[in-house]
Amino acid sequence: MPRILIVSNDIVRRAMGGAGIRNFELARALAAAGLDVTLAAKGGTDIPSLPFRVVDHDEPLLRSLASQSDAVVGQGWVLDAYPFLRGGAAALVVDLYDPFVLEGLPAHTGAALQDRWNDHRGRARVLAEQMRDGDFFLCASERQRDYWLGALSALDRINPATYDDDPTLRRLIDVVAFGVPDDPPAQRRHALRGVVPGISDGDYVLLWGGGLWNWFDPLTLVRAVQLAAPRVPSLRLYFMAAPHPNPVVGEMDIAGRTRALASELGLIGSHVFFNDRWIDYEDRADFLLDADVGVSTHPDHVETQFAFRTRLLDCVWAGLPVICTEGDTLADMIAARGMGLTVAPESPEALADAIVSFADASRRGEAAERMRAATDEFRWSLVVEPLVRFCLQPRLAADRRVLPPPVASEAATVVAPPLRERVVERFRADGLGGVAAAVKRTAARVAQRRR
Repeated sequence: MPRILIVSNDIVRRAMGGAGIRNFELARALAAAGLDVTLAAKGGTDIPSLPFRVVDHDEPLLRSLASQSDAVVGQGWVLDAYPFLRGGAAALVVDLYDPFVLEGLPAHTGAALQDRWNDHRGRARVLAEQMRDGDFFLCASERQRDYWLGALSALDRINPATYDDDPTLRRLIDVVAFGVPDDPPAQRRHALRGVVPGISDGDYVLLWGGGLWNWFDPLTLVRAVQLAAPRVPSLRLYFMAAPHPNPVVGEMDIAGRTRALASELGLIGSHVFFNDRWIDYEDRADFLLDADVGVSTHPDHVETQFAFRTRLLDCVWAGLPVICTEGDTLADMIAARGMGLTVAPESPEALADAIVSFADASRRGEAAERMRAATDEFRWSLVVEPLVRFCLQPRLAADRRVLPPPVASEAATVVAPPLRERVVERFRADGLGGVAAAVKRTAARVAQRRR
């Protein structure tokens, strides 16, 4: 049985964010497929009775596990923090579901320009390292796949070897979307109605299900609630968002600005409500099933174009119709299938009209039925299939298994610079440790080719 090591770049605990949830669910789905799975997460986990092993980010243990694994799965800064993970003989799976370079652009717009450039260059370097070293890549949608195919082309990972291995390039990069649990949601208790002061059984409840991050636009939503409330006095907006349970992430400034705006407009406690703690993953159904509509709003920027709004999948799971800003993959699906309403970005008036429109329970019901009809195509057991296929037969990428022919012309050196230049470039980017990891990785792959 192949041994799979998943190294999470986020905590995996009862209260966890999107990246932790994804690693947790990937581990659970791979274990259900019969694979021997170990998940490494900072601090281990407090979730009991899991069908896979969970360990802490202990470097000696990670080194040992990686050397015994057939495939290693990582995302974000994992390979930067533990470069030895890309230095062994195990096949390397790079999860690109989160285009974090694009995400970083709006995330730090208020910071000093030099700091923003430093952050951006760090993200770009980490991404390039991953894409040069990976054997198999995951992304969250076909739109993302187009984006990543361009990036892989620029790094010469789309070449005669990978093309001959599979002209569709699905053996190099495939879609593993964010998913929903196979079991339907069940409400164990009320979390909003009759529990949160000011939200009662007969109210019309909007639910913001994820975090308040700088690439979102909750300010337009708060202004829309101010416009819609006189027309729908029972309107209530609840932000599940709270400071991220991972202290490294914390809270972004848009969260404070959103609270300040709601306070300035006199909406807090009457029409707008804020959660004060991050909701445990297993408790989210209690909130989803207490709401009438899920909401998500964002500005018009490049991050939106390639985003996959993972917390909207909770709405699919719960059959909760959605009002959201147009522009991303899931918003396009919601509009095309009548699963909710989409509006232009940064338009409080249009958003208020959509909110008032969905105050009609019969109209919400139609959208909810269409939302529930989409659930099956997002089951984790289904979306994870490309990764399961790979992990059942882990392999190095085709251009890792076969040495390319020697450079035949001066023009080709643009793609394959001399060894000295590559070593210098790696040293400047990653220091001596990066050079050592690259040498170790190359030696391991050459040894595999000779077997």
